[in-house]
Amino acid sequence: MRIKTERAEKKSYHLGDLASVLVKIGRTMLERDGLRQFSLRALAREAGVSNAAPLHHFRNADELFSACAAQGFRDLSATLEQLSSNQAVDDVCAMADAYLNFAIHNPTVFQLMFDRKALPSPSAEFRTEASRAYNLLADAIRALGQVDEKTFDRRINAIWSLMHGFAVLELADQICRSDGNSASTSSMLNSAVRALATG
Repeated sequence: MRIKTERAEKKSYHLGDLASVLVKIGRTMLERDGLRQFSLRALAREAGVSNAAPLHHFRNADELFSACAAQGFRDLSATLEQLSSNQAVDDVCAMADAYLNFAIHNPTVFQLMFDRKALPSPSAEFRTEASRAYNLLADAIRALGQVDEKTFDRRINAIWSLMHGFAVLELADQICRSDGNSASTSSMLNSAVRALATG
């Protein structure tokens, strides 16, 4: 059994950066099992490496969580960067939709990205990737028109709160719909963001 584990560990290193492999597998485990069921020992078992192998890259589960959340922001930014139509309002609405879809397809990682209890000491990588995602949204909102800083702050906080609120409510299956309202969450978010962006 020991020989098999050692071979698996060497294979993981040979195939690429073990840290990246562990983050990828870790994200899959988080989405499947949740935060409470996660452990580095379980991660090692899932990855087919020795129990000590993850500790060469992450001192504890918190560091792995931070890396998973950083990768989440990196993936979100990669999507946001592709949304440029030269129509400022359309771009902001498209970013809102991408934000919602990211949350729907990565619910546990999405929640982790904003959970300061689970990430009491986020890494420099996490802070860099979170800032990158924020700046992409900020640039799109600035493109809506020149305003003073106080107005910009109100605008971005309103739009981001709307985006995030819809995502959180959707994950909790708490989106309010009156009888006969069959509008999708995406279309409702689009209408709300468009109203703020043009108001």
